Amino acid sequence: MATVDWINGAIRAAIPAIVISTLYLCRKWLPSRALTRQIDWDSDKLYKRFRPMYWKVLAGGIIVMAVIAIGLSLALSWINSQIANLSEPRAIHLLPETAIWYGFPGFAALVSCYEITLQIGSLFAGRETIDFFSDWMDNTSRGWIRSRYTGIDSRRILRWMMAGIAFPAGIATLLALPMHAGVGPEIIEDCGYAFKPCRTYPLAQTVRVTEIAGFRDKSGKLIDRAGLVPDFADGRRWASAKWGEWNETVDPALVAFVLSKTGLKLRYAPAEQDIPPLPPSK
Repeated sequence: MATVDWINGAIRAAIPAIVISTLYLCRKWLPSRALTRQIDWDSDKLYKRFRPMYWKVLAGGIIVMAVIAIGLSLALSWINSQIANLSEPRAIHLLPETAIWYGFPGFAALVSCYEITLQIGSLFAGRETIDFFSDWMDNTSRGWIRSRYTGIDSRRILRWMMAGIAFPAGIATLLALPMHAGVGPEIIEDCGYAFKPCRTYPLAQTVRVTEIAGFRDKSGKLIDRAGLVPDFADGRRWASAKWGEWNETVDPALVAFVLSKTGLKLRYAPAEQDIPPLPPSK
């Protein structure tokens, strides 16, 4: 446990150094192309001209970021549920934890909102004015970068981040869309990541059903995440805890359905690791 805490502390301490190093490298490798122009970027004239636009772009960027992040996450969650409904009719559908649909939309919104806001702004203020505003933001110390790291081509950096990080993350997220599990009428169907063939577990071959309270971390501490764990005659095991949110209790409808189909009594264990192995078949 002490080792884990030390590693986490080291990572947190390294973040400022990583940010500063990244800014330095961007300043060196991706400088603003407007640096060659003989302009006093900190002049009062430019400040008075662009300061009102600064607040409009900032507010617009926040709105665009929220729309992209919320819209994409809701769309991904909806598509995932629709793919699950396309499978054979099931009594109960189980979907992945909704948090998996937050990462890519959030990052995509963060790196794309500025460019999208500027593109929208160019429809009203003109592309030349918006491009000049963008150059001013990159080079003035009176904008949102008040340090010696002004002169970075922010739009070019964000475009590279969209292509190099957001796009691969989007592909990885799309590959998670088929993930779901279905229980009933006679089987449990478990469909994993990246269009892998679904695994099926016949309910008629269930030999034991155990309700667990959670799972144990590397230190042995019990983390609450309740689930239902059926064991099958062929030695396989399925767990519902990997689906859905981190709940402290199992869905009563799932428990009732599985017990009604198997005719078995419900057992209890703190975690899946605490469930004893099945006795060897005779």
